This record gives sequence, structure tokens and C-alpha cells, in this order.
Amino acid sequence: MRWKRSFVPALCALAFLAAACGGAATPQTGAPTQAPAAQPTSPPPAAAATTAPAATSAPAAAQSSGAPKSSKDTLTIVFQANQGTLDPHFAATNQEMLIIRNVYDSLLKYKPDTAELTGDLATSWDVSQDGLTYTFKLRQDVEWQKGFGHFTANDVKASFDRVKNPDTKSPFAGSITMLKEVQVVDDYTVKFILSEPYAAFAQLLTDYRSGPIVNMKAVQQYGQDYAWNPIGTGPYQFESGTPKQEAVITANPNYFGPQPPIKRIITRTIPDPNAQVVGLENGQYDMLLIAPDDPAVVDRLVKEGYVQDKFSRNLPEVLLMNITVPPFDNLKVRQAIAYAVDRQQMIDLAWPGYGTPWYSPVPDGFVGTTTDVPHFDHDPAKAKQLLADAGFPDGLDTTLNVYDVQKLASDVLSEQLKQVGIRVTEEVLDQPTFIGRVVQNQGINFALHCCQRQPDADIILSDMFSPKYRGAIYVSHADLESDLAAARRELDPAKRQQMYVDLQKKIINDVDMIPLAMLLDRSITVSSLKGMPSQEAIWGIDLTRLYFQ
Repeated sequence: MRWKRSFVPALCALAFLAAACGGAATPQTGAPTQAPAAQPTSPPPAAAATTAPAATSAPAAAQSSGAPKSSKDTLTIVFQANQGTLDPHFAATNQEMLIIRNVYDSLLKYKPDTAELTGDLATSWDVSQDGLTYTFKLRQDVEWQKGFGHFTANDVKASFDRVKNPDTKSPFAGSITMLKEVQVVDDYTVKFILSEPYAAFAQLLTDYRSGPIVNMKAVQQYGQDYAWNPIGTGPYQFESGTPKQEAVITANPNYFGPQPPIKRIITRTIPDPNAQVVGLENGQYDMLLIAPDDPAVVDRLVKEGYVQDKFSRNLPEVLLMNITVPPFDNLKVRQAIAYAVDRQQMIDLAWPGYGTPWYSPVPDGFVGTTTDVPHFDHDPAKAKQLLADAGFPDGLDTTLNVYDVQKLASDVLSEQLKQVGIRVTEEVLDQPTFIGRVVQNQGINFALHCCQRQPDADIILSDMFSPKYRGAIYVSHADLESDLAAARRELDPAKRQQMYVDLQKKIINDVDMIPLAMLLDRSITVSSLKGMPSQEAIWGIDLTRLYFQ
């Protein structure tokens, strides 16, 4: 029987929400209530080590010789959003990173199921006392895919030079503006010279955004077609693909590490979530990269024997506003929006079983996070009063931008805002278009967004609040660069932690953004697929860990 997605639970949820949001609450002052003080979250040991001014060194992870065998050679993964580019210096979505993380390598990577850094193309590294020089020793047994030659330090320099070159127009160039130059010491030694200390610099050298190492010969040979002719050094190599439809990768026979158990990976874009589920049940697909929104559908699939994998990405869900344009330039309007939000209700209706309320601008699990921040707790009466005080006694009309896979959450949020007089028109975009409009500053002024970044406070806060380092979550146009610059230059971990605690309090008091929840990532797979992670510190999945039992 063909299954059609049931919208009854979502409609019932919104009907319930319309009634539930109207409850009265005790009026409060315009300032948020202060949450009980909490100890700052301790950074992971390895991440803390990267911030120390003393020289550090870490060997590359030893290669395992006991990789499991797979009973099936091909894995087919399906998702709703599309892959717009496989050029790692432009890719921004989870779907694009699924390919990029497995085709490309970087100097550093995260140990499986942790946020702890280890070597990838680098075998060891150290940092000068002043935090301005990073020296990396490189592997000597690495070959580029498809006959593009032997990997050396020159490739590292050329790759970072490409990101920094204004002619490249990489959206990630801003993330490495502190990088003054890359120097080739010899074929297997490379130095990074910074213009100023940057405590989180090692995090930028992982397989995400500016970190993947590309082959410049391939970039030049393919020109504009390089986006769909990726050449890396990773465990898989690109076989074929059609933009926004399908990409196929196969095991790289010249990979320096163990061969992956699954030899061929097919990723497909299927916009209709109903068709994804039908294809899974018919045996066409082995994995839904993103589990269906409807809990009833997930429950049914689990009862049929499929597996729901939940794993952490330290992934926050946030509400962003451009505080330089009306009506969001009015602090009382932003406060009203904050009081209108009912986090637990959003979780119950949009993220049941995989969300927890969150109030801090820095995600849980990041270096620099804290729970010692003010709280704007749900108070519709106060929200209405603030709107009246701001000059909107009859409420206001606005547009909420959202990308397709966030639609259910945006529906819930829109209904909550409606209860206090904020009437929302939802503009739904595909994810690459949404991110492109944010990066190019094309009218994304009010947005529900999620934003995984390397697990350090500066990286995510600079993307949100620094015009110098702006990224795909720079919606607020709040300029906190001076505060961020002081924190990122501080090499003492304890002092740096306190600077981020103070900055997060400022962000919440000024309502520069509204943290909503921490979410687990969820996939649905056939029961025979094993090796799914418990934690992924960046987008994508390490497909070399997967196998069929």
C-alpha cells in the first residue's frame, strides 16, 4: 500500500497550540528574569589544549586494522534538500557535507564520537608561545584521487591561498582573515602565520568550510565544472552526479587508510517526504538522512523494524532578527517576540523526543558555553504589553523566512507569535537558496535557523555577530566584533571563558537573537546498517564507519 504522509497530527497540534498559547501570565518587567547562576561548562580536554599558548603536539590517529566487513556493497541515502555544490570551499549544507567529508581530507579531524581534535593529513603540530605560528608535519603516504599526483605541503598552501583569494569569492574567506600567510618549510612541513592570536584556530583546520584541502591542478583543469568534479584525498572518490538530484561516490583504491566497508554510496534528492518513506519501505533506500517530522510515521517505521538513530551535533535551534531594520530595531519588539516563544511547546509539537530547551547563544558542548544567562520565559501578557509600549497596540505584520525542512517548527512558532498579535507570513525557501540569501544579505530579516559549527564559541558567535567574520547565520547585523576580537585573542582558557560568559549575557539582554532548543540529529535506517555515530562535531557523516551486518 502506498503511504501518504498524515498531516492530522500537525493540524491537531496547531489547533491545540492556538488554545494553549492564550493563557494569561503574571506581568513582569521588560527585563528578563535571571536564571540561577551555574558554573561555566568545561571545555573538552583536547579543545582546551588548542587554546593554550604553550606549544602543543598531537599525533595522527592510528589506523585501525580491524575494520568490520559489510554484507552489502552499496548504501543508498535519500534526503529532501538538494546538493548544490561539491566544492568544499562553497558547500554549506548537511547534504553537501555528506559527500565532502568523505571525498576530502583536512589537516585535522575529530576523533569518532567526540569533539577532540586529532591528525588527519597532519601527523603532528605545535603552536608558538605567542599563538601566532602553527607548524604541521604532514603524512608522506597520501595520493590525490584519479591520478592527480602526490600530496605535499604545496597543496596545503595552495588550498588556503585559494580560500583567501578575493577572486575565488568563497563565502568562508572571512573565517580565516586572521591567517596572514602559509609557508612551505619542506615537502612535508607547513607553517601557518597569523596576524593576531586566534584561540580557536585549530578548529578551522577540520574538514568543514575553509579546512578541506583541494587539488589546485583539478580546480584549474575543471574550471567552473569543478563543483561537480571534486578531487580529494579521502576514503571515497566521486564517480558521477547530477546537481540537485544525485551524487555517487566509490571507495578510493589509493586511500592511505583502511578501505571503507561499504564500497559505493548513492545519495539522492527526493523532495517529497512521502516518497522517501515509500522508497525506504520498498527497499529502494537504506537511509533517510533526516527522519520524518511526524512522530506517528517514525513510530510506525520503528515498529516495522527500521531503526531511528539519534545522535548529537551540538546543534542549536535559534530565532534570528535583523536588529537594524523595523520593527526589529525596536528592543521592546524583540523582547515581545522573546516572551511570545514557548520553548517546551515548540519541542513537544515540532521536535518531540529529540529537543531540550536552551537559553544560551553558545550551544551546549562548545568551548565557552554557559547556562549562567538571563531567561525570557514564556509570558504572552507581557509580550502584548511590550508591543503596545513599542507603538503596536494592535500587533504587527511581518515575514518569517524558513527553509523547507524547518516548516513544521516555523508553523508552530508562527502560531505562538499570532497569540500575542504578531501576524506572520512564512516565506519557505530551499536550504541552499535560504543560505545564499543570508550570505549575500538579500532580505533575510527574521528567520528560524539551525547552525552547527566547529565547537568553539568564537566560531559561531563571529558568524552571527561580526561583520568581519560574517557567515551563513549573519542575520542580526549586530556588530559585536570588538568584544569578540578581545575574546579570540585571549589565550588563557579561564579568562576567555569568562569573557564569553559576559558576552552571552549581553547578547540575551539586548535580544540580539533568541536561543530556542538543542536538538539531536535523527536518521531512519534499515536494521542491518550499523556504525552510526553518537556524536558528529561537524556536518555530514563519516561514512567509513558504516557497514551492513
